Amino acid sequence: MKTKFYIFILVLTVSISSWAQSNLNDYKYVLVPEKFDFLKSNDQYQLNSLTKFLLQKKGFTVLNKLDNYPMDLAKNNCLLLNANVIKLKGLLTTKLQLELSSKCNNRVVFSSEIGKSKLKEYKKAYHEALREAFELSAFNYAFNGSNASKLIPIPKPPTPEPMIVESAPVIATEVVVEKVKPQEVKEVVPTVEVVMGLIVQQTNSGYDFIDAVSRNVKYSTHATLFENVYIIDGREGIIYKRGQNWVREYVENGKTTIEALNIQR
Repeated sequence: MKTKFYIFILVLTVSISSWAQSNLNDYKYVLVPEKFDFLKSNDQYQLNSLTKFLLQKKGFTVLNKLDNYPMDLAKNNCLLLNANVIKLKGLLTTKLQLELSSKCNNRVVFSSEIGKSKLKEYKKAYHEALREAFELSAFNYAFNGSNASKLIPIPKPPTPEPMIVESAPVIATEVVVEKVKPQEVKEVVPTVEVVMGLIVQQTNSGYDFIDAVSRNVKYSTHATLFENVYIIDGREGIIYKRGQNWVREYVENGKTTIEALNIQR
């Protein structure tokens, strides 16, 4: 009986490992954040850079916040994994684990083995633990294209109804034309719109929605193949323009929410 039990456990473990590997191969891109939760600043101890480097060695196409989304990813965020490095509790030991979660549904697709280090210097300890986590984990990654056909349903902004303007009687008036001295041509500064306390500023890849008070970027967006429809970087949903208004649409707890960002007049 014990022999049969051990065989059952072995078969179950292999099956779970094969299932996890198959799921990992469904994804084409990995997004590495600028900062992990247990660190105090962006790329502290160069741990984020090391994570990107090690993922690239495993065959992943790695992106960061500053990268423009490729065309297939702009249409389908089910191709993207979010990378996160977690620090585990350990007595006099640094323990790190890599997690890859689906951008499509926030489900954890892959958890690495736990890497350890007993070095006292933070940078060396973090690097040693992270490298060990990668070395102990069987990635065997190769993108299979399974998620390539899952497209994001993006609503088409409605066409504004034409306004009917009643014609007014034409009144003849005398027009006096004054000669104006030529003036120096000044550089034209792009105009911005204030939306619910946000400043909409155009970027190379889309628009940044900046808090008008703190000047912090609340939403950073990337353009899609659809006119006036933008993907929100690092957040669920999309932002698009409906007539003259900006609208954010996202899914939370299985419910679609449409948040109108009204322009302040």
